[in-house]
Amino acid sequence: MQRALVIAVALHSTRALSAKSCTLWMECDLQNKSEEFINVYKKANPGGRAKVPVLEIDGDTLVESSVTVEYLAERAGAPFYPADAAKRASARLMAEIQPFQNYFAFIKVRDDKDALAKKVAEFEEDVENFETFLEIHQDSEGPFLCGTEMCFSEAMMAPFVARSIPNLKHFCDVDVKEICKRHPRVNKLITAILERPSVASTRPSDEDIVAGMTRMMKMFASK
Repeated sequence: MQRALVIAVALHSTRALSAKSCTLWMECDLQNKSEEFINVYKKANPGGRAKVPVLEIDGDTLVESSVTVEYLAERAGAPFYPADAAKRASARLMAEIQPFQNYFAFIKVRDDKDALAKKVAEFEEDVENFETFLEIHQDSEGPFLCGTEMCFSEAMMAPFVARSIPNLKHFCDVDVKEICKRHPRVNKLITAILERPSVASTRPSDEDIVAGMTRMMKMFASK
């Protein structure tokens, strides 16, 4: 559901771009995939392992979250798809290096005090480096990369930000928000992302996020 939420945020942000037809496959039992879902996925990637998200829009079938978000962004145009090529490159880099995507690595070592402390220290350094990145690449005072308007890189970031905060607090007693408060640009960015209507209206509750992580951990433990 992590990647599927990326597309849900992007769709909401672009209002589905006035598509004549649009279907987003978000929920699927990936341990027991339906033949219909597999066949839809194979329209885009015949040799790939079927997984969410899959977006069917105006007769086209798209897979992989980053590819699909950029497609939606390019259809929407500026500001969701920055007009300047250098700014688009910065947006892609931001989505690649943002420090909120590796939260499961914390959870795996949560019972090892020293290993968890090392992960926290690495995260704090990554957030500090991300602050410097924003100082270099962000327009004016933000809060987003392109100033006051969200672009596709924040749509890619949103699910990781939304999930890392409750999961790390619940499982590891790591307060992501408090760490980010030490870095004004990062703090403004994640606050603006979480308050964005396209994010707030599509993200699960903190309780559902933690419950989903608990189910995933049980599934891994049973294998």
